Amino acid sequence: MSFSSIVWTFEEIIVDVFVGNFVFFCIFLLSMRLMLNTSIQISRCKDILLAVLVSSYFKIFLIATMVWEFPPSVIFIIDLFVLSSNTVALKVITDSAMNRCIAACFCAQALKLLVTQGPARRSLRFQSIDCSFSLY
Repeated sequence: MSFSSIVWTFEEIIVDVFVGNFVFFCIFLLSMRLMLNTSIQISRCKDILLAVLVSSYFKIFLIATMVWEFPPSVIFIIDLFVLSSNTVALKVITDSAMNRCIAACFCAQALKLLVTQGPARRSLRFQSIDCSFSLY
């Protein structure tokens, strides 16, 4: 593997993380505004984002997936733990109904997953097509 391919992979991962988190927070704040009917003031927004950040502590287990081999389903299980933890944090902070908190968190998590996993699956599909053409 050349140095330029390592740098390219690193850049791709960093952009993926930043875009995914940006989409998550934008959709999260929008869904809170629409589904929970909350006004988003700067001080309240800071409290909610801090609660979501702290409640995402399960993501620390993703480091273990880099050290030991786990099936890809472990990443989705960790995402479910983060989703449930974010839902509880949102319920505590906003004192809203649980189903509305689940909907707000689920929308944000689903769109983040769509934005971050969609291009990766598409590139894998195109790579497999390229490999199949090179075999002939």
